[in-house]
Amino acid sequence: MPHLFYFVVPSATPKEGEVILQGEEAHHAIRVVRIKVGEPIAFIDGMGSKWLGEVAHISKNTLTAKIRHYQYIPQEEKKLSLIIGGLHRDSAIETILNYGTELGVSEFRFFQAERSTRPLRLLDKQKKWIIQACKTTGREWFPNLGIYKNLETAIIDFQGVLLMAVIQPYSVPIEQVNNVSNCGLIIGPEGDLSDEEIKIAKKHGAIAIHLGPNIYRSELSALLGSILIMQQQKRFKKLPQKDFSFEQ
Repeated sequence: MPHLFYFVVPSATPKEGEVILQGEEAHHAIRVVRIKVGEPIAFIDGMGSKWLGEVAHISKNTLTAKIRHYQYIPQEEKKLSLIIGGLHRDSAIETILNYGTELGVSEFRFFQAERSTRPLRLLDKQKKWIIQACKTTGREWFPNLGIYKNLETAIIDFQGVLLMAVIQPYSVPIEQVNNVSNCGLIIGPEGDLSDEEIKIAKKHGAIAIHLGPNIYRSELSALLGSILIMQQQKRFKKLPQKDFSFEQ
């Protein structure tokens, strides 16, 4: 079976019949991917639904596919939120959003850190990076993305175990933390969290952890921390999810 390309459709798309792809998604399928009539094609809505189709018709700006199979995937019960301070470089943000989404991060919360001067902004391109990562991997649920004015507003409503990656003598390895099935990981900017931010995190019950003997940039700390937490959550013991097949 050829490589399966995913495209985004509205949640109201029917489970049977046809999918009509228009606009930017149709342009990408027709002009960039150059998908052909008779080839398999897949769709996601970011809310758990997946469709497998076969391209039935292509016009200048529209692609029509016959639905061959529909599947609903429940959300992962074990969750991880990345709570990251003071990142402004597009390359760093894109790295975290792309690879964090592929790993299965549930939510990204960016906050204005005390040691960062430029204001954070939520941009359309950041949402597009997340969606593109989901399309590349076939991830069924789009992770949430938010911008917060400071650390306290980013964690005040968080329900779960909070961890903060800090370079402190009292930090412990992640392996010593129990019950991380719903976990939030706080990552500071370059230069680490301020003393006041550490106090705020502790006030909300955050546990200080370290990521080993080395010091990393924020984006690598976020991804390495995510992998270590998911290892604790035993997510990697699951078998790889099989993709759609016409033989189903």
